Amino acid sequence: MIDNNVSAAFCVPFFGPLPSYFVHWVKSCEINHPYFHWFVYSDHVRTARRLNQAVTMIPYTFDAMALDFSKTLGMDIFRRNFRKICDYRLLFYFLRRETEPLDQYDFIGYTDMDMIYGDLARFMPEDTCGYRIISGDDGHPCGPFTLMHRRSMSALPHHSRVRAEMTGREYREFDESPEFLEIVSAGGAVFCRAHPLQPAMSPGVDHRKTFSVWDRGRVTVWDRRGHRMEGGFHHFSRFKGKRRFRIRPDAIAHHAWGVCKYGILPVSSRRALWPLRLSLFV
Repeated sequence: MIDNNVSAAFCVPFFGPLPSYFVHWVKSCEINHPYFHWFVYSDHVRTARRLNQAVTMIPYTFDAMALDFSKTLGMDIFRRNFRKICDYRLLFYFLRRETEPLDQYDFIGYTDMDMIYGDLARFMPEDTCGYRIISGDDGHPCGPFTLMHRRSMSALPHHSRVRAEMTGREYREFDESPEFLEIVSAGGAVFCRAHPLQPAMSPGVDHRKTFSVWDRGRVTVWDRRGHRMEGGFHHFSRFKGKRRFRIRPDAIAHHAWGVCKYGILPVSSRRALWPLRLSLFV
């Protein structure tokens, strides 16, 4: 259980139309207030506003981000590779700390939007503040979920390797690299483990054949081998973007809904689990 005095903020830049599953993502964040807060930077909103207690939308464009990199950090970033945003978000704390109240949080995180969260506090390591970096994958930072202790970040904008990646043209998954882990941790304690934060990627789980159910703030993942594990989040990146992935409009109104390769479906009874179970084999 996370310490009651520990808090974390995620900086989430997302340029372009918000995805169809955005409302489910926002809903899944809500249970994590007041320990976690998400600041979403979007060029598709005009005014800053709270979507719920855990999510704040901030109007922000790619050009404004590039200007902030230049003026605040003295870096000229490449504007034609949107995949590089995965790396740019590593320094959002330094771009936005004067605008959002980021200095009041112990951890600054980066995360994706093609996922649903459970009650994250229940799956944090003991002595949370004793770690310099916490991620949901084994042995390295995790693009879908990584927390960096704010006190361990001060050298990032000045590190030659970080600056080289920010100003380069290619995206090389620096945000998930052991090298970045070493830069942030500087030899301090790290917690980089899939279990129990990301059960779909835990050892022994068939991560290619999974589905999850969000039920009133809890996320449980099933796999084809019969594993059933509650955890911090489910990252469904392999499902999105395919024609078969469809979202039932009524799902968000239910107390529970499932995420599988066929989309997001309401779960109103035990019988409603069958389409999700079948998705593991069909």
